[in-house]
Amino acid sequence: MNLLFLDQDIFELLGLGDIDAERKAKLLTRINNVVGDRILYRVMDELLEVDKAEFGRLVDGEAGEKAVNEFLSGKVDLKPIIVEEVTEFKERMAKDVASLKEAIK
Repeated sequence: MNLLFLDQDIFELLGLGDIDAERKAKLLTRINNVVGDRILYRVMDELLEVDKAEFGRLVDGEAGEKAVNEFLSGKVDLKPIIVEEVTEFKERMAKDVASLKEAIK
């Protein structure tokens, strides 16, 4: 895992630095959803069954985002999971873009 990707702007990394703000916002929302789902899957894999049930009750009970985050932070070390998933996503996207550029040469 190359942690240098963590600090790189995803748009610059993908050669999309010049797209307009509206398109960036839409793309960023999609990226956040993908990475967020991957983080959630990882977190759920690490939770005990009893904690998964409590998490479900929090979400179903429409607890606020802060309450959910506090619960998860107390059960799982979120920071390394987030760092890994963001870095892996950026690495994969950079490789895919490089492959596409090579294919169209």
